Amino acid sequence: MNQVNILGVEISDISKSAALAKVQNFVEDRFQHYITTPNPEIALASQKDKNLRLILNHADLALPDGFGLKIAAKILGEKLRYRVSGADFMEAIVSLAESVGWPIFLLGGKDEKIAEKAAWRLRYLFKNVRVSGHASGGEVSFNEGRWQASDKKLIDKINNSGAKIIFVGFGCPKQEKWIFTNLDKLSNIKVAMTVGGALDYLSGAKHRAPVILRKIGLEWLWRLALEPKRFKRVWNATFRFILETVKWKTRILTKYRKNALACIINDSNEVLLVHRSNEKNEHWQFPQGGVEEGEAEEDAVMREMREEVGLKKLEIVGVHPEYHQYEWPRWHKLHGGYRGQRQAIFYLRQIEEEAIKLDLNEIDEYKWVSLDKVVDKVHEQRRDVAEMVVEGYRKITSS
Repeated sequence: MNQVNILGVEISDISKSAALAKVQNFVEDRFQHYITTPNPEIALASQKDKNLRLILNHADLALPDGFGLKIAAKILGEKLRYRVSGADFMEAIVSLAESVGWPIFLLGGKDEKIAEKAAWRLRYLFKNVRVSGHASGGEVSFNEGRWQASDKKLIDKINNSGAKIIFVGFGCPKQEKWIFTNLDKLSNIKVAMTVGGALDYLSGAKHRAPVILRKIGLEWLWRLALEPKRFKRVWNATFRFILETVKWKTRILTKYRKNALACIINDSNEVLLVHRSNEKNEHWQFPQGGVEEGEAEEDAVMREMREEVGLKKLEIVGVHPEYHQYEWPRWHKLHGGYRGQRQAIFYLRQIEEEAIKLDLNEIDEYKWVSLDKVVDKVHEQRRDVAEMVVEGYRKITSS
């Protein structure tokens, strides 16, 4: 399955029929799966919400729900062949569930009547479909580090329903984060799918744009005509989204991302190396991280060391006089939105001994390596900067 990266979000370039075949496989295998339906507004939201972007990029399917994504792909020099509307794909899954006999559950809506009316509508459209349960989910709020809908009673209700498929319509980012947080608690569910406002359409609470407007990418104009108060959201999903895509493309061609690299050296003249957790192969490197906008490089390196390896009692003992600059490969450019990376190299020592506490989302292992062996131990892509680091340190200590 081809993936197209738009503003850092991996979009599944897959036809409706091929996606439906995957759903059948999902339900029949022994794992749980989730499907997201990113549109331009969701892609924009993921720019500021790292966790949302992570959830979207870990989805089994991320179906392109929005004509603007096809335009963005063209701007970025990519080809997005298919567009699969979330509301349409939901009905396709329901049709498949009807033919196979899978029970489904509807979750979402501002009150219980939305989900209930949506359930009745599906029963009318698909005479033999088994809607084994529905709920609004109650008030969805962020509490104790997760998006929570109602309480354990809701989880029990879903589990007791026997449903194999659940459609979640809380709106972004609540629906994505709720699924990511709760899917493993839903013992019978094999496929969870975000459906945005699909339950509103099915219940009759809102009306979809005519098919012709949807096909030519003017569904936003219909929404604006019906709900003028949505102007800001429509603006974000259309003009601002395209503007951000153009900016992204410009950065890919011209701009290097600022990065701060730390060479942490102990009293035995050993250097701290870390292993990236998102790499299947051996990938040892120096701990490092991006410099945020408006942040000084020296502040960035200290912050990154607190976040990545849990070291707070460090002091900067030197800075390499030159930057290490390199260009990213094509995929990384599209994913990161920059041409490459420009690294400031800092030399640090611990003021006093403290335990290393890894951020396991970024790093899964660490080791101390003799300064003389660092170049051989790091990943081959990191050897240029390793040579700079070692050479620079020897100049600092010899002066």
